[in-house]
Amino acid sequence: MIDISALIIAIASSLLSGLGTAVLVTWNDRKKELIRAKEKEKDRLLLELKDLEINFYKVQKDLDDWKVKYYNTLQELIEVKAELERTITKLTQIQHNFEV
Repeated sequence: MIDISALIIAIASSLLSGLGTAVLVTWNDRKKELIRAKEKEKDRLLLELKDLEINFYKVQKDLDDWKVKYYNTLQELIEVKAELERTITKLTQIQHNFEV
């Protein structure tokens, strides 16, 4: 007949083995889940970064467009101011000629 202590040891070792395996599987699953969560967060951040880069390039293009418009407008203003000064000079000369 089987010794009772050997039977208790066999049952206890089976229980501990099963419990140990369950703990290791749970720990391993948790580790895998953490890795998946980190990868998902990394992917989300990479997409957000790409979106920010796209927005940055759009803003940069808009800024470049506005710079061109600003410098064109400034050039027109300089031309109008020069024309105005020439006109004022001509008017002053005409006025001076009428006074003489």
